[in-house]
Amino acid sequence: MQKKTVFIVISLLIPIIAFAQHAIGSWQTYMSYHNVTHSEPAGTLVYAIGNGSLFSYDKEDTSVQCYQKDNPLSDTDIAYIAYQSKYKTLIIVYSNANIDLLVNDKDVYNLPDYMNKNISLDKDINHIYLKDEYAYLSTSFGIVILNVNKKEISNAYILNKKINSCAVDDAKIYAASSEGLYTGLLTENLLDVNNWNKVSDAEFSYLSIYANELVGSIPSKGIYRINKVDEDNYNYSLLKEGAYSFMYVYGDKLLAGNDTSLALFDGIDKCHYIDHGLGMKHLSFNNGIYWASCSEKGLVGLKYNESSNQFLSTSSYIIPNSPKRNLFHHMNFQDNTLLAVGGSLNYSGVVNPGTFMIFRDGEWINVQEEGIKDITGREYKNLTSAIQDPTDSRHHFASSARQGLYEYKDYKFFKLHSIGEGGLEGIEKISNGMNPNYVSTNGLIYDDDNNLWMVNNGTSNTIKVLKPDGKWVYFNNPDIKAIETFEYIIFDQRGWLWVNSMWNNGSNDFPGFYCLDYNRTIDNVSDDRSIFLKSFVNQDGTSVKIGYCYCLAEDKNGVIWVGTDKGPLVINNPSKVFDPDFYVTQIKVPRNDGTNLADYLLANDAIITICIDGANRKWIGTRGNGVYLLSEDGMETVQHFTAENSPLLSNIIQSIVIDPTSGEVYIGTSKGLNIYQSDATEAEDNFSDAPYAYPNPVRPDYTGVITVTGLVKDSDVKITNTAGKLIHSGTSNGGIFTWNGRNTEGKRVPSGIYFVLAADKDGKQGIATKILMIK
Repeated sequence: MQKKTVFIVISLLIPIIAFAQHAIGSWQTYMSYHNVTHSEPAGTLVYAIGNGSLFSYDKEDTSVQCYQKDNPLSDTDIAYIAYQSKYKTLIIVYSNANIDLLVNDKDVYNLPDYMNKNISLDKDINHIYLKDEYAYLSTSFGIVILNVNKKEISNAYILNKKINSCAVDDAKIYAASSEGLYTGLLTENLLDVNNWNKVSDAEFSYLSIYANELVGSIPSKGIYRINKVDEDNYNYSLLKEGAYSFMYVYGDKLLAGNDTSLALFDGIDKCHYIDHGLGMKHLSFNNGIYWASCSEKGLVGLKYNESSNQFLSTSSYIIPNSPKRNLFHHMNFQDNTLLAVGGSLNYSGVVNPGTFMIFRDGEWINVQEEGIKDITGREYKNLTSAIQDPTDSRHHFASSARQGLYEYKDYKFFKLHSIGEGGLEGIEKISNGMNPNYVSTNGLIYDDDNNLWMVNNGTSNTIKVLKPDGKWVYFNNPDIKAIETFEYIIFDQRGWLWVNSMWNNGSNDFPGFYCLDYNRTIDNVSDDRSIFLKSFVNQDGTSVKIGYCYCLAEDKNGVIWVGTDKGPLVINNPSKVFDPDFYVTQIKVPRNDGTNLADYLLANDAIITICIDGANRKWIGTRGNGVYLLSEDGMETVQHFTAENSPLLSNIIQSIVIDPTSGEVYIGTSKGLNIYQSDATEAEDNFSDAPYAYPNPVRPDYTGVITVTGLVKDSDVKITNTAGKLIHSGTSNGGIFTWNGRNTEGKRVPSGIYFVLAADKDGKQGIATKILMIK
C-alpha cells in the first residue's frame, strides 16, 4: 500500500515568530563567584576573584560582568591577578600555571608556554610583583619574568627553592623564601644561581617597595622595614606588630591585614590600626576608595574616616548572581527548574558544606545554610540529592549522607527528619569510627502519587517512603540489609524501582543494583518481589567484574543503561531481571581496521552519569574523559566534548540532566556548570500547535543552524521555496529539526520565504510554518 503524506496547508497563514532561544551548539557557563579573595582596581572597573573565577564591577554604572572560559578567557580556576595600569593589562594566572593577559577589558592574549614547559619542577605561582613593563612571578622554584608590553616570558631564574614573594627596585631583586631573604643585582647574570646572595635568615611571606624602602611581612609577627647593613647582611625593624595574612602596596598606601584588622600606612612611619571585623581576605585602593574582598560576603567599596578610625561603605556587597559553590555532584531537573547539591556518598564529600542551589528563569537561588547547625545541633554537610514537591515549587527536600532528610519551605530550612521521629534509622554497623547517629539518606524521587521515596543506607529497611500525609512506609529487604552504598533511585515504565549500589567498601557492600517490583501497592508488601544483583554475565556468557556502579537510566524504549567503571552495561529486557538466565549487554563497537574485531563501548571509562535526550540518544558523563553523546543504540559517537576541544570546564563530570522542553543539557563538572544547547527536545504528542522556527527572520550575518521546534517524534520534514521546489529534507531529533540554510548543492539559499512542511512518520498528521531568509 502506498503511504501518502498529508500537510495542513492552512498552517502557512501562521505569522513569522522571532523566538528567543540559544543557538544550537552554543554553550553557557555558570561558576560560583561567592568567595571573593582578591581585587584589582583598573580605571572605572574593579576586577575581583570569587571562587577562582573573574568578575568586574563598573564604578560608574554599577554593572557586573563575569568572565569565563572561552568568553573570553582561556582557562578556569584563577589563582592570582595583578593589574598593570600603563598597558591597561590584567595579568591572570591560573592554578595550572596557564597565563592570560586581558587588555583593555576585551582582548585576551594567552601565554601557555610556562604551563607547557616540560620541567620536573612545581610550577605554582605564589605572587606577582609589577615594575615598569615587567611582572615578576614568584614560583615554587624561583622567579619567572613576564614582559607585559611584549606579551611574552622573557626570563626565568631557577633558584631551586620556593619563592613566597619578590620585590624589585632600580638596583636589585629581593626574593623571600622559607630559607631566608635573597638578593640579586640587576646588572649581574641572575640565571647563575651563584649570583644570588642570602642576606637574612628571616622568613618573609610578602615583600614590596614602599616609600623607596624595602618592607616585608613575617607570619604571626608583623610588618618590617628591611635595611641593608652590607652586601651580605640585612636587618629588619618592626613597623607594626600583628598576624597579617596579606600585604600590598597601592599608590601611596601600604595595606596589611587579616579577617578582623588592618594596618593602613599613609607613610613609612604613619600607621592607622583599624579593627573592622569584615572578614577581609585582601584590600586594594584607588582614587580614595578601598576595595575589600570579604570572602562569602563579596566585594565592597569603603572610605576611611580618620577621625573615627573606621571604614564607611560606599557600595553594597557585590557578588554576581551565581551558584554558591562549584559543587554539582547531583542534579535534578523539574518543572523548568534545576536543583543541584554539592555532596556525595563517597567519603570525599563528607567535608563539603551543605550546598543546595536552585536555578530558575535565569536566576540562582542559594537555599539557606546559615543557622541550620544551631537549630539542629548537627553539622550541615554533604547533601546528596534534592527534590521539589510536585504540588509546590517552593517546597523542597534534600538528603544527606550523614544527618538525615532536610525539608525546606520558601528556600528556608523547615525541618530535619532524623532518628526518633518515626521515620529514618541510623546505620546499624558503625564503620570508620563514625557516630551512632549517622543517618544516611539518598536517591530522593517522587512517584505519580506524590509519595517521596528514598534510600536510608545501612539499615534493615533500606527503602523508605514519606507519604503526602506525613506517614512513613518501610520496605524490609533482607538481601540489602545494612548495605551503606545505595545512591540514586529510578522508576521504570512498569513502575519498578531500581537503585544502584556504588562500590565495595570492604564489608558486605557490593557494586551492583537492586530492583523492587512493589506491584504499585505501597501499603501491601505481600505482593512484592525484589532482587539485588552484584555479579553479571554479558551476552556472550562472559563474567563482567565491576568495581563501581555509578548510575542507572531508562531510555524511551524501556532499555536500562547502567554506568560502571567498565563502561556502560545495557539491560535490553529489564522484565527478565528476576530470571536465572538474566544477562547484561556490553555494546561491541567494530574497530573497522580490517581485523573483524570489536571493542566494548567505553570500557576504559568510568561512566558517572547517563541522561537520555528527546531523540533517545545517550549523554554519557565520565570521570576524566569529558562527555560523550551516543546515538540511540550506542553504536555511534555523535559528539565527544572535552575541556580541550570545547568550553567544557573540566573533564571530570559529576552529573548531567536535560531540560526536555528546550533541549538544554546541564553538565555538572568538578569546576562548575556548563549548559549546552543540543539539537533534540522531547517530541510533541501531536501537531496540536504550530511549530516555530528560530532565528526568524534569518539575517545575512547569521551563520548558525535554523531550528524548528514543536514537532512530533521522527517527523518527516521538507523545506521548499514558494515555487514548491524541494530545498532540504530530513527527520527530526525528537521534537527538533535543524537546517543550515543551504540547498541540496550546499549553497546558501537566496532571500525569500521558505516553507517548512512536517508530517508524522505515518504520514497521517502534518503541519507547516515558514522562514524568511535575508541574504
